[in-house]
Amino acid sequence: MSSYGRNFGFRITPRSENRKGRFAAPATGNRLPIGVPVVADTSAGNTTLTAYPVQNVETVKLATGAQAPVVGQCGILVYEYGPAAFAGFDPTLTLYSDLDTVPLGANVQMVNGPNVKVVLKNTLAQTFLHVRNYAARTMVAGLTAVTPTVSVGTYLTPGTGDDVNGYWTVTATQSQAWLVVTSVDTNRLELEAHLAF
Repeated sequence: MSSYGRNFGFRITPRSENRKGRFAAPATGNRLPIGVPVVADTSAGNTTLTAYPVQNVETVKLATGAQAPVVGQCGILVYEYGPAAFAGFDPTLTLYSDLDTVPLGANVQMVNGPNVKVVLKNTLAQTFLHVRNYAARTMVAGLTAVTPTVSVGTYLTPGTGDDVNGYWTVTATQSQAWLVVTSVDTNRLELEAHLAF
């Protein structure tokens, strides 16, 4: 499994054709967690990345609310930190799992494709070695240890879009399915799902 922080990873890694490039994270606002649903922000217009000589890069925005996926214009947000990912951090305290949000304005991938399988995990607030506090993050609404509303075969669509209420939520409408759940572990508060488009 490839891991992109504490809340997201791949069980079946996307091929190059599943990784849509030429997209950029929003330049302002809150940093988005890796693994959230995004759509191309057609109202933002194109931008130019200063770090790369790439013109006409579309900006993405967080997808919220149940909606049907549009192929080529939506997917899961992925950002891969480069070799200098830990520059400016204490290497004895910072691990890959600490780098789980996308820098503002960064070049990102919008991943889709039915052959891609992901893992989404809800995490509770905790303190690590009395040194670092981690805030809770709900990736999937209804993925709880007690009375979960997510089960194998459940469809997931964009949710409310925050750490408390979840970035993904259950939908009964197949046309709104971005993900199809294939495994649920309520002890670990994680699930596996295939992309549906």
